[in-house]
Amino acid sequence: MKNQEQKNDNLLEQIKRLLILSLIHQGVTGKDIAYVLGVDPAVISRMTPPKSKKK
Repeated sequence: MKNQEQKNDNLLEQIKRLLILSLIHQGVTGKDIAYVLGVDPAVISRMTPPKSKKK
């Protein structure tokens, strides 16, 4: 049963990450997302890919 619980937890984390990335893609700032989730903005920053530098 623990294996199924671990799979469910992993799936929920993946869904949460996709939703956060979707919000960022829509223009919501990581700082705002962190505030709503009650986490440090660095947590959101680490979840997102770095922005490419413009040359």
